[in-house]
Amino acid sequence: MMTQADLTENWEVKARTNHYVFPDICGLAKDVYEKEFIAEEKSFSGNGREVGVEGIHLWYQSLEFHQKRTWLIENNAARVQMNFNLQGKTSFYSDKLGKVFVRFQGGQHNLMLIPEGKMRLQWPAGERTEIFSLSLSTGFFFDTLPDGHPLGRHFEKGVDLQLPAFMSLRNLPVTPRMAQVLFEILHCEYEGHYKKLFVRAKTVELLLLQLDQYENLPLPDFSSRLESEHAEQMHQVKRMLDEHLDRSWSLKDLAHVVGTNEFNLKKYFKEVFGTTVFNYLHEVRMETSRKELCKPGSTINDVAQRVGYKHATHFTAAFKKFHGVLPTKLRAAL
Repeated sequence: MMTQADLTENWEVKARTNHYVFPDICGLAKDVYEKEFIAEEKSFSGNGREVGVEGIHLWYQSLEFHQKRTWLIENNAARVQMNFNLQGKTSFYSDKLGKVFVRFQGGQHNLMLIPEGKMRLQWPAGERTEIFSLSLSTGFFFDTLPDGHPLGRHFEKGVDLQLPAFMSLRNLPVTPRMAQVLFEILHCEYEGHYKKLFVRAKTVELLLLQLDQYENLPLPDFSSRLESEHAEQMHQVKRMLDEHLDRSWSLKDLAHVVGTNEFNLKKYFKEVFGTTVFNYLHEVRMETSRKELCKPGSTINDVAQRVGYKHATHFTAAFKKFHGVLPTKLRAAL
């Protein structure tokens, strides 16, 4: 059974030798074990957290790599990994295949079967990363799917062949809701058995969000080779929306600022982020307003204006439809 001391020693060995033996997820004790770390190494610096409950292992890192870095990960059993790469680039290299089998850019996620054996995680020099990896025991994962589910059969084949398998052949965009759930897990204030319940519930919610996005959003056209210039334009649009939630944007204005046209803006934004420009803006406004309303001293009128609503009544209606609760009820519950 994996103990707190085992998790701590595992991280210390990883930092010192670049070698990490992945814990036996099924063997994690029934209580919650956690390890926070601050790294000030020659080749990297930053902080992170490791959390283990029975059947689930969470790894969070916010690290800056001063030199090219490779970590050897030894997996003594197959596991299913929910990888959310919020910032930076990460490459997964398989010793068995002798090649990189998946690369993540910032803002991408995927669900994948990591087989038994060795693999290497690689980061380039000068890279700042922020990553959430939730690993599930195969038993926990398969129990969440109905019998005969295509993804279950696909992953079972990967276990048998000891080869990686993926939910999506192309990484998908991390949505604001996914990011919110990830940080809810990271900053969970429950302890003991209640924290275990919380982590398990939020993990299932994340799995639901991943599967729902994959099954219901149209995937990008693989015949479309999105040029890096167009991709950068779309990320510039996203930054503009994130930083100026109070502005009333039009597609024409956004396209003009980044040097494209409305047709390309609509097409490429959905290809890069998996949703439309205004759906994305609405999600960010709603998630931001929820966080702002939870701050002491905030008012509904002020928050409404900060996220682009001239009239508090319009904001209230949109908030209730999105979150299922009125802003006044949220404020009263604090």
